[in-house]
Amino acid sequence: MTNKNPTFRGAEPTWANACVGNNGQPSYIEYSEGFSKAANILIDLVINDESIHLSVDEFVYPVCFNMRHSVELRLKGAIDEIIEIAKLKKINIQFNSSSSHDINMIWSFFKTQSENIDKRYISANQKAEATILDIAEIDPTGQTFRYPTNNDSQKHLTEVSLINFILLKKKFNELEKNLDSLHKLNNWLQSEYNQGSFTEKLSRPEIFRIAKELPRIEKWRDEEFTSVKDRIKAEYGLGVGTFLRPWIS
Repeated sequence: MTNKNPTFRGAEPTWANACVGNNGQPSYIEYSEGFSKAANILIDLVINDESIHLSVDEFVYPVCFNMRHSVELRLKGAIDEIIEIAKLKKINIQFNSSSSHDINMIWSFFKTQSENIDKRYISANQKAEATILDIAEIDPTGQTFRYPTNNDSQKHLTEVSLINFILLKKKFNELEKNLDSLHKLNNWLQSEYNQGSFTEKLSRPEIFRIAKELPRIEKWRDEEFTSVKDRIKAEYGLGVGTFLRPWIS
């Protein structure tokens, strides 16, 4: 179908035509990168200008909105990624990304579900959590930096008198790096679980770790084996059948 919209359409020069819809591959990640880069460009312009011509008082709203929206999209993309990992583990996860803009709820869902899938998420989540919760506190639903008042005509940000652009840039860039690491972990785990080298309760690294801790098989009737086995079962929450399954057919 030819686009007849006089504003949102292709034109000359061709380098200025953005590929969208079925002419591109837009996902939450691609959308988030645009908002993130827009926020960084704006904040750098204001910082370099030292708020002489580009006022921090005016730019704080589009900067913070773009930052906050980028994070929301990144988290929704991360949820889509762990849903695919969960399928490989035969775990059913359902989340309606279009039903909420509540970052606290979105983050809580991702954190709980990801750490249930694989313990390696715990460390990655801890690095990103503090700043995500800061955003959730100041702008839980994406309205604070869009409008001056809420639905009850109450003024936004009355408890926050100042927002420092230098600190904002530092915190946001740190969060971007942590979310990038989380995205890489999602891709790595999807590739790893695709190989099928895991059990219901144990990931591949955990199986390797346990294998290194066990004595040689000829000593499995010794008291030493019983002691090691009981410790491992307690540490990983394993029953007898789950414990033996990776090592026997």
